[in-house]
Amino acid sequence: MAEPSSTLFAPVERSAALSIVNSKAIAVAPAVGGLDVAEALIGEEQRAFAAALDAWTDAAKGLEQRARRRAIAADYARRAYAPLWREGADWRVSAAAAIERLSRARDDGLDLRGLAYPSEAKPSGATDELALSEAVVAYATQAAGGRLDPRRLSRLIGAHPSPPEPDAVLATVAAAGPRAGDALQDYNPPHEGYRALRAKLAELRSAGLPELDRRFAEAAHSVAHDALSRAPAHDALSGAPARRPNAQVEAEIIANMERWRWLPRELGESRIEVNIPDFELAVVRDGQVAHRARVIVGKEGTPTPVFSDKMQFIIVNPYWNVPPSILRKEMLPKYGGDLGAIAASGYEVFSRKGQIFVRQKPGQSNALGRIKFMFPNDFSVYLHDTPNHGLFSSAHRALSHGCVRVDQPFRLAEAVLGPGSGWPEERVRKLVGGTERYISLARPLPIHIEYFTAFVDESGRLQLRGDLYGYSAKVRAALGLEG
Repeated sequence: MAEPSSTLFAPVERSAALSIVNSKAIAVAPAVGGLDVAEALIGEEQRAFAAALDAWTDAAKGLEQRARRRAIAADYARRAYAPLWREGADWRVSAAAAIERLSRARDDGLDLRGLAYPSEAKPSGATDELALSEAVVAYATQAAGGRLDPRRLSRLIGAHPSPPEPDAVLATVAAAGPRAGDALQDYNPPHEGYRALRAKLAELRSAGLPELDRRFAEAAHSVAHDALSRAPAHDALSGAPARRPNAQVEAEIIANMERWRWLPRELGESRIEVNIPDFELAVVRDGQVAHRARVIVGKEGTPTPVFSDKMQFIIVNPYWNVPPSILRKEMLPKYGGDLGAIAASGYEVFSRKGQIFVRQKPGQSNALGRIKFMFPNDFSVYLHDTPNHGLFSSAHRALSHGCVRVDQPFRLAEAVLGPGSGWPEERVRKLVGGTERYISLARPLPIHIEYFTAFVDESGRLQLRGDLYGYSAKVRAALGLEG
């Protein structure tokens, strides 16, 4: 399991509650000053709560819980120890609604088993108050993607989920009254794809879907078994029988629900989505799929990065600037290290500041084909055409060095530029020639390069795909999921 991050919450020093309130008291009455005045101002009940709060904070185990409890303690201190969830000897309505949602955390694939949050029965003073606050913060943190850092799985995952601040969570949920449960669940992804998987998880747990184990094994075997797929982390993909029916599929659904938490909450009503394990691209316009295309993605050894960006322009007749790694590992060995031979085969070879660069001229044999789609990013990847269109007939299309090759690229250009742009497919094709031509999008179009091995299609059927880069296996291991 991935080691929990200690940076999710800003740490505060021990006994922060009393020190904060004391400083407030001194600021209010500096002429009188002193600890006795501060304690008098907060009252006997608050002093008792502060003592319980310090003891509770000191009892934290592990970096994650210690940071969470310190953040909660600081929030209570700023509130001068006023309870969030109790009204006298009873729970407030917001507490009951939050507890009900916490009891159903498993519906969203969350895991609160390490937290002893209270029941809806009468609260037992500070103990239940603090336990409820901790569970609410833990739920919101997990729901918003704070359970693991995706960048620990691979440097080629550019997702940066931002868990909410504990004080903001407590204020939002406690103020929601009878809607506190809904306010808490709202920290989960709002996307339709996430909700569809959540519903499929509930269906799987209630009714069971016996055929899914077979389909999961088939999806696993669709991935080429190189050294990566034989690693121990991939043992669960070998098709071995699950410890209980659908256990592997349930774990896979939850792992994919987790990856939805990595995406921006606002994907864009119009956008491009590329699902790497499905080898498919979709252009969405006003919430509806307007275009689909097969794609070729990075090989297991040269994965396509997972990230979100914005497409800005298209280049027709692109040059191909040979990446240094390809020049060093493939091109130079192929030509015996002879730069003259590389130049004679149709490449431009030039030097800049002592470094050799090679690029391929525009043309029919150009590695990028006739068109590429640009969204400048830290990974230096993009979508592009290819001179080898026959490769799109293969079922397993992990064949590139990391960029995404697209089938029917001129149709994609029309879909990307959008209706009313004045750029139908035929007009874009007329730009084909020997010189680079640029077409800027009227407005940048969000693009999300995703990694979903389990998703629900438009007919409501759960689709399963092979774990091409092993990310699902890593997520399952990090979350402690069986299978």
